[in-house]
Amino acid sequence: MIGLGLLGLVALIYFKQHSMIYHPRSYDPSYAQAFPVNGEEISYTLPFGKQTAFYVPARNNGQLPTRLWIAFCGNGSLALDWTTILAGYPNSNDAFLLVDYPGYGKCQGYASIASMRVSSDAALNTLAKRLGFSGEELESRLCTIGHSLGSAVAIDFAARHRVQRVIAISPFTTLREEAACIMGSPLSHLLVESYDNRSSITEIRERNPEAKIAIFHGTDDEVIPVRMGRELAREFPFIDFFAVDGANHVGVLYEAHDEIIQWMNN
Repeated sequence: MIGLGLLGLVALIYFKQHSMIYHPRSYDPSYAQAFPVNGEEISYTLPFGKQTAFYVPARNNGQLPTRLWIAFCGNGSLALDWTTILAGYPNSNDAFLLVDYPGYGKCQGYASIASMRVSSDAALNTLAKRLGFSGEELESRLCTIGHSLGSAVAIDFAARHRVQRVIAISPFTTLREEAACIMGSPLSHLLVESYDNRSSITEIRERNPEAKIAIFHGTDDEVIPVRMGRELAREFPFIDFFAVDGANHVGVLYEAHDEIIQWMNN
C-alpha cells in the first residue's frame, strides 16, 4: 500500500507539474484602470494563438526611448501588475514592454519555457516594427526586469539578446533546486523543464561583458529562500546584490521599490 501511495504521489507530481508551476488567469475589469492612458496593446499571432503584450512609451514628446525595459511577472501575477510598481517612474526617456505568458491575461496558449521564448521574441519584434527600430538600434536600448519565476524568464531573455541591464527580484538558482526545497530532491528530478539561472547569467556575460545585473531579495522570503539570491551573487561577483531586510516574497516589490527604481537609473 505504501508503494502504491508513493507511486501515486510521483504520478500526480509528474502529470500535474504544469499547474504547480503556472497559475494563469485572465484580466478582470479592475485592470482597465491600471493601464496607463498612453499605453498601447501589442497584439501578434503565434501558432498557439493570439498574444497581447502592453507597451508603455517614454514620456519624451514622441522620441524613441533611451532604454526599453522588458518586464516579466511572477507565476501568479499579470503583466499589468507592473504598472503599480512603476507608477511615478522618474525617467521620462525609458519605455516598458510588459509581457504576459501564453495562457495569461489576454494571451492564448500554454505556458512553457519554449512558448515564452517564442512569445517574448515575437512581442519585441512586433514592437520594433511599430517603432521603426533596426535590430542594432533595439539591442543598444534593451534592459529586462522580472520577479520570482519572471526573474528566470528575464534572465533567460537576456541570455538570448544583448541587453544592457538585468534586474532579478526574488530569483531562484534553478527551478529544479527550488522544487527540491518544496518537494525534496528526488521528486524534483521529475520536472520536465527547468530554468537554470547560473547557466543563463554566464551566457549574459559572454554576450555582453558590460551588462549590469542586480538581484533584490527579501530576507523573509517564504517561497524562494534568500540564500538562492545570495548564492548567485557569490558565484558571479559582478552582480549587485541587495538583501531587503524583513521583506517577504511579494512584499519585496514594495519594500525595495525606491531602491529598485534608483538602480534602474544609476
